[in-house]
This record gives sequence, C-alpha cells and structure tokens, in this order.
Amino acid sequence: MTDYGRRIVVDLGFEATLGATTRALRDVGLRTIARIDVRDHFRRDLSHDFRQYYVIEAWSPELAVAALAHDLDAGAVLPTRLAIYELADGETAVVASEPLAPLTAEPEWQRDSPELARLARDESDRIARVLERLQRIRSDVVSAVA
Repeated sequence: MTDYGRRIVVDLGFEATLGATTRALRDVGLRTIARIDVRDHFRRDLSHDFRQYYVIEAWSPELAVAALAHDLDAGAVLPTRLAIYELADGETAVVASEPLAPLTAEPEWQRDSPELARLARDESDRIARVLERLQRIRSDVVSAVA
C-alpha cells in the first residue's frame, strides 16, 4: 500500500503489463472507461519527454448505476484509477486506487449506504484479483517457456 492505493511491481515490460492489466480488468468484470497516455500528453502539450506511463480508469457498470442512482455527486470518485509506469530496471509498477475511496473510509457512510458499501467492497475485491493476477503472470510466462 502507498498513500495513493495498492502498489505492485510486475517483472514484465511496460507494454506486456499494460496489455495484461487491460485483460485482467475485463476478466473480472470491470470496464475500462478511459485510457490516458501520460507520456504522449507531456510530449504534445509540454514538449517534454517522460517514461512510459498510462492512467486507466475502470468501473463496474453495476456499481456505477447504483452509486449514481443513490448520489449523483459520487461520479467524481466512482472510477478506480490505475497508474501503470515503467521502472528503470525493466519492471513495471501498477498502482490502483480504491473504488469510492473517500466514502468507504467513513463508517457513517457505510452505515447509511450498506448496499453501496457492499458494491464498493466487491469492486475492491475485483481490483485485488487484478493485482494478484498481474503478480502471477511472470511465473506463468516463465513456466510456459520452460
């Protein structure tokens, strides 16, 4: 864990990790709603070179519709964000925020919105499965090659 969410380091290159993350999100029922190529934006907007870095926003449609039906302002914290960036040694870091993070930390909100709290926990479990899958992927690749 970091101040920004759960962080793992994957022993794969950036492109392979980006693809594996996208597949893992889809496989656990999350939908990608935005992909931001940070490096491209920095090059285009600032003429500044930067490491490969993507931000992916994902959500489950079920959580989205339930949260927005309950409170339209929840849209600001609804998507889970993942930062995927290359490290100097050829590995790749993945940092994932918690869904509805500012709300789920409040016991009063959990008490007042038990169904949304359950959906947020379910989505948090999905994110955990994505990260677990990414951590196992290198050993799966090595086993397949051997």
